[in-house]
Amino acid sequence: MTDEISDEQHRAQVAADALEIAIDLMLNRGLYSAIDASSEVGQEVETVLRRSHSIGFDTYCVSCRRETTFRISSADVPAQSIGGRFRQQIATPSLFAVHASCQRDWRVYSYVFLKKDGMLTKIGQQPSMADVAFGELRSFGDSLEKMDRAELGKALGLFAHDSSIGAFVYLRRVFERMVDRAHQRQSDAGNPVPDFAALPMDKKVATLTLELPERAVRNSAVFSVLSAGLHELTEEKCATYFPVMKAVLFQMLEQEEHKRKAAITAKETDAAFQRILSDLNGPGIPVTETE
Repeated sequence: MTDEISDEQHRAQVAADALEIAIDLMLNRGLYSAIDASSEVGQEVETVLRRSHSIGFDTYCVSCRRETTFRISSADVPAQSIGGRFRQQIATPSLFAVHASCQRDWRVYSYVFLKKDGMLTKIGQQPSMADVAFGELRSFGDSLEKMDRAELGKALGLFAHDSSIGAFVYLRRVFERMVDRAHQRQSDAGNPVPDFAALPMDKKVATLTLELPERAVRNSAVFSVLSAGLHELTEEKCATYFPVMKAVLFQMLEQEEHKRKAAITAKETDAAFQRILSDLNGPGIPVTETE
């Protein structure tokens, strides 16, 4: 009985790992990224991509301009539809496409995979990773600082073209500016941090907890990871980590914008309330609290 439970748990773990890898291969890996399809997990990844018709994932939709749910289906691609150096090598079952449909407006994302010599390789994608990434950036509208927008664009472009270490450089610069803006706001409020520029990043963040987005305070170690990308991590590791680092930084920027708008709204509301009190008190009518 123990062995049966163990086997069942093992199969469940393989299935879970395969699903995660399959989605990662579609959404986060560049063209010609490959996995070993002869391994147990690799075989399950191929099964997920070829045979699954009810699996979904959430990602940014270039039509809806927001994150939404996609559902996948797949179909074999005949070799006759492929030109160039692949045409003479491909048997029909070795090439297949996965189509993912947005559940809001039915926009289709397509991914093409080649199975050859025991390897499963992504050889096509529409829309491209760059199209999706820049669409996600456009979802910020005009709220981003001009320099942040430019350098996030560079980071996304570098990642889409397999230069993830370079992408980390620009993510780190955006994080640094976010912290500097928080210190400027705190200084403008009359509470500057002495010798701020000389402090290590974790100390800078610790002195700005009221000004920084909550995600930046809670995940201040993001700077350490981005720095490791510059000095220690391989290109492959940076490529693996980039989608998460980008998502965390985007969430920080969204929270920063929310704090900025909330502060403006609070100031305007307070001013409007004071005008009401002034109007009521103007004719000599006392303003008292009532139950």
